[in-house]
Amino acid sequence: MTSIAVEVFDAKNISKSIAYLENVFLLEYIGPLVIYPIFYLRPSEIYGPDASRYPMSYGVKFALVCWTFHYAKRLLETLFVHRFSNATMPLRNIFKNCGYYWVFAAFVSYFINHPLYTLPYFGFVQVATGLIGFIICEFGNLSVHLLLRNLRPLGTKVRKIPMPDINPMTLMFHFVSCPNYTYEVGSWLWFSYMTQSLPALIFTFAGFLQMAIWAKDKHRNYRREFPNYPKHRRAMIPFTMASQALQAVVLCGGLGNRMTSLTDYIPKCMLPIAGVPMFWYPLNFLQKNSIREVVMVVAEKLMDEIRHLLSNSALPPLDNLQIEFIKLSSVAEHWGTADVLRFINAQIKKDFIVVSGDFVSDMNLAPMLSLHAAENATLTCLLCDRVITGPVPGPKMKLSKERDFIVLSKNNQLLFSGSEEDYDETVTMNVNLLDKEFTSLKADLIPYILEKQNAKDSHGMHFSDINKFICFGTNVVKNLQYRLKCFAYLLPPENGFIVGHVNTIGSYFEINKAIIPFLSSSFSEKFSIGQRMDDSGTASDSECYIGPTTRLFLQSAAEAHVARSERPIIKRSVIGDKCVVGPKSKIISSVLMEECQIGAGAQITNSIICAGAEIGENANISSSIVVCQQVVSASAKVHNELVAPNGEVELEKWTEEIW
Repeated sequence: MTSIAVEVFDAKNISKSIAYLENVFLLEYIGPLVIYPIFYLRPSEIYGPDASRYPMSYGVKFALVCWTFHYAKRLLETLFVHRFSNATMPLRNIFKNCGYYWVFAAFVSYFINHPLYTLPYFGFVQVATGLIGFIICEFGNLSVHLLLRNLRPLGTKVRKIPMPDINPMTLMFHFVSCPNYTYEVGSWLWFSYMTQSLPALIFTFAGFLQMAIWAKDKHRNYRREFPNYPKHRRAMIPFTMASQALQAVVLCGGLGNRMTSLTDYIPKCMLPIAGVPMFWYPLNFLQKNSIREVVMVVAEKLMDEIRHLLSNSALPPLDNLQIEFIKLSSVAEHWGTADVLRFINAQIKKDFIVVSGDFVSDMNLAPMLSLHAAENATLTCLLCDRVITGPVPGPKMKLSKERDFIVLSKNNQLLFSGSEEDYDETVTMNVNLLDKEFTSLKADLIPYILEKQNAKDSHGMHFSDINKFICFGTNVVKNLQYRLKCFAYLLPPENGFIVGHVNTIGSYFEINKAIIPFLSSSFSEKFSIGQRMDDSGTASDSECYIGPTTRLFLQSAAEAHVARSERPIIKRSVIGDKCVVGPKSKIISSVLMEECQIGAGAQITNSIICAGAEIGENANISSSIVVCQQVVSASAKVHNELVAPNGEVELEKWTEEIW
C-alpha cells in the first residue's frame, strides 16, 4: 500500500509557505553553479571585446574549479545526503536566499575573472596553499554531513547527540556543535587567501555571520534537548570561552542594613575576611571564571581607598581584570539593584552578570552560563540551599526575615520570586468577607462556599474557569512565560566548597572560619597562608588564619623553655595583621581584625573583635562584638554584648575619623 501525503493550503498559507525543501535548495545552489562560469567563459560579453586578449592565469582556473566543486557538492548533498526535519519554508526566504547566492556569485566572479586580475602576492605558493586548505575543509564538511545523515534513520525526525566516528575529520565534534559550518567558513577563507580577493572575503564574512546565527540556535537546542550534552563544546568556533562575551557589574555600594552592629563602624565592603577586604572576593570570583570587563559600583567616599588597595601589592593580585569604577553619592546609598543598573546604563555594552559585593564563592560559573545560553534566557539567577551561615554574636534580638519564596517549573524556569520581608505575619481581611449570620459550619458556611463556587461573575465567567485560566501550566500563562524567560541555576554540591552571601553578621562570622582551608587552593595561590603554629601550640594552619605580622607571645627561640601552660591557645579563629596576643590567652572560634591588643590570660570565645580594640588582662568575652578602637578593661566579663562608643556625638565623631 502506498501512502500519499496531501497538504491543503488556504489563500493565506499559500503566500507564506512552500513545500519540498529539496527543490528550494536546488534552486538556490544551481544559480552560483551557472552564474560564476559565465564570467570565465564569456569575458568578451562581460568586460568588452578586448577582454579575450588577456590570458587566464592558473589562479583564475583553480578558483573556477573550487567554486564549481563546492556548489556541485552542495547539489549532490541536497539530493542524496541531507535529511530535512522541516517540510516547509517561508516563501520570502526563497527570494532572500537566492538573491544572496546569485548576487554574490556574480560579485565574486566579476572581479576574479576580470582581465586585469593579477595573481596573489606570493604567487604559486599562495595559490597551492589555499587550494590544499580548501580541499581539506571541503572534505571535512562532507564528512560531517555524512555523519549527521547516518545519525537520523530515513523517514524519521530522531535526534541524537552527534559524536565523532572513525573518520578523523569528524573529531571537530569534540570542540563544536556545528563543525559543518566551521569547515565551510574555513573553505571560503582558504578560497579568499588563494585568490587574494576582497569580494571573496566579503562573501566569506557575510556567510560567517549567517552561519554563526544558525550554529548558535542549533547549539542552544542541543543543550536544551540533551541534559548530558558535552558542556565544553562551543557553537561554531572552537576553544573560545563562553564567558568572554560578558560584562560584570559588582555592587559594592550597599550600607549593610542587616549587619549594622558592624557596618555602623566599618563600611560593609571593607569588612575583612581572612585579612582581605570583602570587595576583593567577588572580583577574584570573576577573574577565576575568565570574566575581565568589570564595572564596579562603590560609595564615593571609599573609591580612592579601594583604588589604592587594588593598585598596590597589599592584596592578592587581580591583574586580569579591567575595572571601571562608578561612584555613588550618599543620596544613592539606599538605591536598589534596579536603580543602580539604570544609573550605569551607559556603561553596560553587552550581556552582563550582576555580582553582589558580599558574594564569596569558589564555584565554577560555566554551567550557569551554559544554562543561560541554552535556554536563551532573559535572566538567570543563582540559587543555593547550602549558603554558609552561623550563630550571631552580640545582643540577643529578633532575627529579621531573610528568606525568599521561589516557584520553579520542572525545567527550572523561574515563575515567581518574592522576599519574606514583603509579607506581613498577619493578613488583613476585609470585613465584608465576614457574615454575622454564620452560626454553623455545616448549615451556613459550607452551603455558602458551594454557592460562590457555582456562581458566575458579571461577564459570565465561572470562578472555576478563572482558576483554570490563570493557574500555572495553562496556555495563557505559558504564552506569557515565553516572552521573557527567566531561569534559575540550582548550585549542585559538587560545584564549589564555599558559597556565601555575606549580608548578615552570622554569615560574616561563619565564613571567616569556614574559608580558611580553601584560601590558597580555591581562591588565590598568592594568598598569604599566615603564620603556622608548631607542635607546642594547639592551633594548626588548617583551622586558623594568623596574620604574618601578628606577634604571638612566646614564639621566639629564646622563649622555647617556657612551660606549655604559658602559651596562647588559638582554635578555629582568624587573627588579622599587627595584632599582639598575650600569654595564657585563649581565642576560640572568633574573628580578630587588625591591630588588636589581647592582654595576658584573656579569653575570647565566639566573638568579633574589630580593628584597634584592646582587651585587658584576664578579661572574658563570649558571644559579643567589640567595635573598633574600644577598650575592655582587665578582668571584665562581657557576654552577648555590643561594646561600642556611647552617645550620638561620640559615635558621629568616631565614625568620621574611621571613614
